[in-house]
Amino acid sequence: MIFFETAGQARCFLLLLGACFLAAALYDGFRLLRARCVRWLGAVWDFLWCLCVGACCALALGLGGEGTARLYALLGLCCGAAVYCLGPRAAWTAMKTWGRRKK
Repeated sequence: MIFFETAGQARCFLLLLGACFLAAALYDGFRLLRARCVRWLGAVWDFLWCLCVGACCALALGLGGEGTARLYALLGLCCGAAVYCLGPRAAWTAMKTWGRRKK
């Protein structure tokens, strides 16, 4: 008798981790675009980002087979953002700071 099915939970967690990693990278990309536009167009970029994040999360929950927001799904979202902030974003910020010091 199996009480808990963990394979689906792991798949859902990993899909949401990737979805939030992608959402954080997309936010940085939109941030570059938002800096170059007028103020009201920045709000449009933010709204577009929210739509993309919602679609990514819904797709990840649907593909994960769970279809509902559980604690491990929310943990996957938080971990995806943390992995992005501690990994590529931190490296990019360090390279920009190092480049400024060299000039």
